[in-house]
Amino acid sequence: MMILHGENTILSRQKLQEEIEAFKFKKKGEVLRFEANNLSLIDFQQALESLSLLEENRLIILENLFSGRSSKEKNNIIAYLKKSNSVNLIIWEGKKIDGRTLSSFKSQVLRFNLPLVVFRFLDSLAPGNPVQSINLFHQSLEQDPPELIFYLLSRQIRLLILAADLKEKGLSSMKDWQKGKLIRQAKKFGLEKLIKIHQELLKIDWQQKTSQTPFNLVSQLDLFLASF
Repeated sequence: MMILHGENTILSRQKLQEEIEAFKFKKKGEVLRFEANNLSLIDFQQALESLSLLEENRLIILENLFSGRSSKEKNNIIAYLKKSNSVNLIIWEGKKIDGRTLSSFKSQVLRFNLPLVVFRFLDSLAPGNPVQSINLFHQSLEQDPPELIFYLLSRQIRLLILAADLKEKGLSSMKDWQKGKLIRQAKKFGLEKLIKIHQELLKIDWQQKTSQTPFNLVSQLDLFLASF
């Protein structure tokens, strides 16, 4: 069993794809993907227990077991896996999972971190602060691709909208210190401004995907941050 997690989803996805390609090359077998939010323990057990019958020519990918909404089925799958030592199973999570949660699993755990400068960049976002934000943005580019930073920027704005609109209620899954920091940052913008910023990010995303702009993503984000 292998568990891939961490905020650097681009690297963790790359690692997942490498494992899938290596399996296909060596085993020439089948790859089954499951989304934990829509999975029952019975269906998952049947898939895992059929591995021995198929001489392990099957790789199972399970996503978002520890994230997303909690459920009885998820808890049952987690309890089942703690007693299991499945070989051809990879669990992928799009965020960092507490090490204490993973310590009881018989698995290889790989965590994909983001450099501190990326979080400094996200925390710097505020009206009237474009120079610092742009500087930190370019420092972040030295460590991570622009697509990942754009994803994190978009997520940060969505969280700030929740913080501005619903306060603590909109951030119920977060720790108290995270809630407080987001709420303070959201107050600097106001809800109306944050919604406009989110709309601009959606426009940038559409333009990049449809080649409707002569600018690359870095240039567009430079202009976007300068408008703050």
